[in-house]
Amino acid sequence: MRHTLSGDIHAVNDGCRVVRLNHGELAYRQAGSPPLPPLLLIHGWGGASRYWLPAMRALAEVFCCYAPDLPGFGFSAPLDARADAPNGAAPDAHSHRGLASVVLEFLDVMNVTQCDVIGHSYGSGVAIALAAMQPARVRRLIISNFSTFRDERERRMIAFMHGVTSLMVKARKLPFAGSDAFAKLLGSRYFHRLPGDVTVLRAGLDDFMQMDERTADLTVKASLGWETPRDLAQLPMPVLLIHCRDDQIMPPRNAEYTAGLAPRGRLVWIDACGHLPMVEKTEEFVRIVKQFLLDDNH
Repeated sequence: MRHTLSGDIHAVNDGCRVVRLNHGELAYRQAGSPPLPPLLLIHGWGGASRYWLPAMRALAEVFCCYAPDLPGFGFSAPLDARADAPNGAAPDAHSHRGLASVVLEFLDVMNVTQCDVIGHSYGSGVAIALAAMQPARVRRLIISNFSTFRDERERRMIAFMHGVTSLMVKARKLPFAGSDAFAKLLGSRYFHRLPGDVTVLRAGLDDFMQMDERTADLTVKASLGWETPRDLAQLPMPVLLIHCRDDQIMPPRNAEYTAGLAPRGRLVWIDACGHLPMVEKTEEFVRIVKQFLLDDNH
């Protein structure tokens, strides 16, 4: 499929490469090289591939890691305004399945026929959709800091929480939004213990500030359906949920329920950690990932 796309792979800012897909340019980071087995990492809402870097560097010893910026996040172009128009049975472009379609096209360009997949937070929904759409494409699936609702009451509660989150998006326009103080305020929601190095928080703030506002709104709205738990309940591959005891963004109360939806799912906890274990507890996160992906007993 590489030859059918207009545009070669080229480098852009901050160590990213860019490839042109049907919707436009998609940025990605790579660590490790073929013939190491491929590993796809999908970031969460408000972030970008950058926060995977500490884990990618450690995992590159045994995997060829690919971490794309989803459309409208990081350095990737947002989806065209016309892309989410109704089109028969096609998924909404900003739904988990819509974004999974973009990621599948990216895998085609990278000539990846099968890989392991890690999704984080919102990116877990995209990873689940990808695995449901093309189960033969995903050998093993890890979802991190993700849980789903059990009933309509919980779904409405999450919708309300998303409304509060949208206020943070609008707050980006305020004069203090680019300050270290705002970075620490935002970081206090994502970390159990704030990193001593403010540049770590600044990097997260930069990704949050760079997120396309229209994309932010449409992806949140499209994530509130029942499709994701239904997809998770039908996955044939081994699934591992990594959750953190002190996650304030994706509360852990439904973690056991979510892991139990997958026929071959199981749950592993990380203690004293917030929403970003790949940053806050990189060594433990990488150890769990390697143990699951390299264990021949699954």
